[in-house]
Amino acid sequence: MNPKDEIQKYIQTEMKKWEDYEVKNENFRIRQVENFQPIRTLLNDLVASIEPEYIKTNILDEHATIEVGNEIDRSSCISWNIQPNFKAQESQEEYWDTNLWQNKVNVETEPGFKVQEKRGDGEETKSEFGTENELINYFAQEIAKRVAYYRYRKNV
Repeated sequence: MNPKDEIQKYIQTEMKKWEDYEVKNENFRIRQVENFQPIRTLLNDLVASIEPEYIKTNILDEHATIEVGNEIDRSSCISWNIQPNFKAQESQEEYWDTNLWQNKVNVETEPGFKVQEKRGDGEETKSEFGTENELINYFAQEIAKRVAYYRYRKNV
């Protein structure tokens, strides 16, 4: 085999790897959207039951951000970033992309949901919830505590 044919063969092999990686990533994203839909509906219902002055949301197809607070007392605010659970695979390969070496990470969906929570000006904590009901019950209790406090302070 001459060098030109050999290099073209290598290039085609690498291009196939990239195509497979992109398909796998798109399939992962599709699964994440599907996994998020039940909680998305529940979050929309929960948020609709609270006065807009106390809650800010950004609910997208595969993740959401919810913040409960008021402008007067920022230290009592709480925010959550919610997404379907996933696991990054151990194996990573380096590749060239726009003048940077980066890692090609393979991810797989996992049951449940990941939540990053931030209270006031504190550090973020990470939690996992196994079911939609566990997650909504937790949010309902935390949101109720703060909204009750804000309503109380407003009337005092």
